[in-house]
Amino acid sequence: MWNLETERIINEIEKRNAKRILFQAPEGLKKDVEKEIEKIKKYFDEKGKSLELMIWGGTCFGGCDLVDNEVKHLGIDLIIHYGHEELEYAKPSIPTIFVPVYHIFDEEEKNEILKDIEDIIKEKNITTVATTIQYKELLKKYNPTIILGCRAEINKEGNVLFVGTGRFHPLMIAYKIKKSVTIYNPATREISSIEEDEINKLIKRRIGIISKLVINPPKKIGIVLSTKKGQCRKKIFEYVKDLLKNAGIDYISIVVNSLSPQSLIYDVDAYVIVACPRIVMDDSALYDKPILTPKELEMLIKGEFEYVFDEIKKEDFEG
Repeated sequence: MWNLETERIINEIEKRNAKRILFQAPEGLKKDVEKEIEKIKKYFDEKGKSLELMIWGGTCFGGCDLVDNEVKHLGIDLIIHYGHEELEYAKPSIPTIFVPVYHIFDEEEKNEILKDIEDIIKEKNITTVATTIQYKELLKKYNPTIILGCRAEINKEGNVLFVGTGRFHPLMIAYKIKKSVTIYNPATREISSIEEDEINKLIKRRIGIISKLVINPPKKIGIVLSTKKGQCRKKIFEYVKDLLKNAGIDYISIVVNSLSPQSLIYDVDAYVIVACPRIVMDDSALYDKPILTPKELEMLIKGEFEYVFDEIKKEDFEG
């Protein structure tokens, strides 16, 4: 069960006297938010207040994926964004309430999960507990590190336990620390891991792609810049352009919102993705031509093969 904070949202709508409200949620929460909209509508209908409640049908990949620019012409008074916290480098221009959507457990279930975690910490000699925002409340006694898909501010020393569902976020940790990560799924109570060999294989694959471009140097590269507010890394975009100019490599600048293989159809030898680094790390096999992170382009041009994973940082947006 998820805490969608109905009462807080109603209070915010009343306090702000908002008339037209947009609800934005990740795919896995859209149906829950649809029901939430019905509840909120019923509350205001019974009070004789007519509101226009709309749901965003597009993507909601993270706190990076804000839609204020896309909907500003619709006269939206308030956006309710579910499943993420506000990012310091992605500030919405329309008033936005961020609802973290904490997972709610009954007392018995909570105690069983916490016992499992204690056992894992002892058995695996865990020094850092990491999770996503949904389990922050459950794990508050461990002062957990909150992981984003694009960034992992985490201590590289010691052993890490990730508490959450799926492999998307623990992979980011493994990319950063370059060693194995233990995973505990509180929904199923299953334990798994991402092993160091998996990360080493990925690094070898990425270096292999760069090496092919060393052998057959690219004559023209597409630089892909995302318009998503928390992925629009303008400073990195300018840096990539300078790298290519200084190396004498021609380029075309390509601006997209949501990136897909179908959107990269240009006559270039490779692309540099100045957006979410996970596009390159997770989806490169889907693309017909090599796609690189800015860090990988730097390796290619400078001939340095000490692999560094790309991650989004606040300073990427300056300039």
